[in-house]
Amino acid sequence: MKKDSLNLVFIYGLFIFLSLLFTYPLIFKIKDHIPGFYSTDEPYFALWSLWWLKYAWINGLPSYDYSTLAVPFGINYFRFSIFPVWDFINKWLAIFTNNCITYNLEVLFSFLFSGLLMYYFVRFLTKNKLSGILAGVVYAFCPYHFVRTWQHLGLAQIQWMPLYLLSLFILIRDMNFKRAFIAAICFYLVISFDFYYAYFIFITTIIFIIFLLFSSKFDKKYRLRAIKLFIFMAVLVLVFTIPITFAIVKNVSNITAAGMKNEYGFFRPFNNLFEQSAKPLSYFLPASFHPVFGKFTEQFLGSQLYGVSLTEHTLYLGWAPFALAFIAFRRWRKNRKLRAKSYELRAENNEDFYIGFFIFLAIIAWFFSQPPWWKVGPIKIFMPPFFMYKILPMFRAYCRFGIVVMLAVAVLAGFGLKFILERFKTQKTKIAVSVLCCGLVLLEFWNYPPFRVIDVSRAAQVYYWLKNQPGDFVIAEYPIDTDGANVMYMFYQTVHEKKIVNGSVPGTYANKVAKNIVRLSEPKTAGILKWMGAKYALVHREDYLKTELIDDKEELDNIPNNPGLKFIMSFPAQECLQSDIMCVQKTGAIDVYEVVAISPIKPSIEEK
Repeated sequence: MKKDSLNLVFIYGLFIFLSLLFTYPLIFKIKDHIPGFYSTDEPYFALWSLWWLKYAWINGLPSYDYSTLAVPFGINYFRFSIFPVWDFINKWLAIFTNNCITYNLEVLFSFLFSGLLMYYFVRFLTKNKLSGILAGVVYAFCPYHFVRTWQHLGLAQIQWMPLYLLSLFILIRDMNFKRAFIAAICFYLVISFDFYYAYFIFITTIIFIIFLLFSSKFDKKYRLRAIKLFIFMAVLVLVFTIPITFAIVKNVSNITAAGMKNEYGFFRPFNNLFEQSAKPLSYFLPASFHPVFGKFTEQFLGSQLYGVSLTEHTLYLGWAPFALAFIAFRRWRKNRKLRAKSYELRAENNEDFYIGFFIFLAIIAWFFSQPPWWKVGPIKIFMPPFFMYKILPMFRAYCRFGIVVMLAVAVLAGFGLKFILERFKTQKTKIAVSVLCCGLVLLEFWNYPPFRVIDVSRAAQVYYWLKNQPGDFVIAEYPIDTDGANVMYMFYQTVHEKKIVNGSVPGTYANKVAKNIVRLSEPKTAGILKWMGAKYALVHREDYLKTELIDDKEELDNIPNNPGLKFIMSFPAQECLQSDIMCVQKTGAIDVYEVVAISPIKPSIEEK
């Protein structure tokens, strides 16, 4: 008993240590830095959302009514939470800490839980703790996971899939309604964090059911009971998700009525399926951010062989995990013939079923990650995404199925290590071999230097000046965002805490008004801003100049000539405090104008 406790402490300690090591120096900057990299601004929206949960609670506002954006109209189409469990966790974490700490805890726990839950899953399958540790390392610290933590907080939550699969395999070992209920709860947990992974795990369940029903291991009576329990599970999941389903239907109705189905992601362009699908080398080239091996991959970025997106096409499986998985595959093929001769042997040994399923899953998930079709001369070979898009047009990034491929490879790698360890007699030798394998995996998946954290401790000085200005007023930031919300403007709101006219959603009346005030140099714009309640207009000079368009430069030069604006001051450009760490403080010069138009002008736009 004491030995088991020590083992457990070691395993937990190992995954805690690796989670902190691979996200270094985040643990020492948890209050004011976040994981991230240069080519995305999506984490800032997550930070704003976490800030809003706390701000709304403090000020007695509904958490779904974004009244501080797109003023004076606001944004209130999402009247129900579609991720109730995650939102509940985020809300109270943000209230008792802050948005930055909440964000980082979500990231750190995603690594810790991914490793531990995969460990428990593979230990259950292999009856081998060392195999479980290796599988946990492969799954938790794969490059796919890192790029998601740097860009998509929701997609970083990969930890619940192995938990669900563990519940599923426990269910088939001991078929009863209690275990089916637990499996349904675990499925609901996946749904409660990200719809992509809910979609993936639904497909995985269908694949599992098909494989189980066609497996020679189980007799007809067992299969019938399995079908009954899976139907029971499906009913439970539907019941559990009634609030989520109702919220989605309600939101779709509101958004569709307003003609904004595309803007809110309920319908994606078909071409996205080609752009965001796995390419031939996506799974086999080291991540481009690897400090050593990444230099080789960089030359393929943007090509049809690898893909254009650093985030979407980083699907590297690792050659060490792949080699171990291949060992499991060869052992499975070798033993299949022997097991096929004896029904009793098949019934007693589950390895052929486990390994066979994950080989089958890896292949099917790989097909799902492909573009809608392969074109061989004049012939089109249609892939699963082509057909699934007709049913679910809101899903476009099928390359994300790579995490399911990674999960299957991690499990198979665990089996591969188990078969290798069977060749050694002493425990010390087995541990040494396991350490070597884990070390090779971690070497392949290493991700710094440089450090991929962003300093969010300080914003540009202008926002602190705004925060200290008395009164509850509105500001407008220029260039104004009309094609979609500028999430940086939203993030800056977490500093100055004033209402903004920015952040409107295409298709809304607020967005139509925003399009009517694009040119700040026109006198009528100042009048409309006055009508909207704006007191100050902030002009980001660098954003006008970096487009290299003559019209933008002329617009910037003409803004001071608007009689409805009064120049207040200009804040100089700022740089990051540390040269090796990115920051939000780095901005170009920002000019501040007071809106002094005498008469407010209501925009002449029909409101529908």
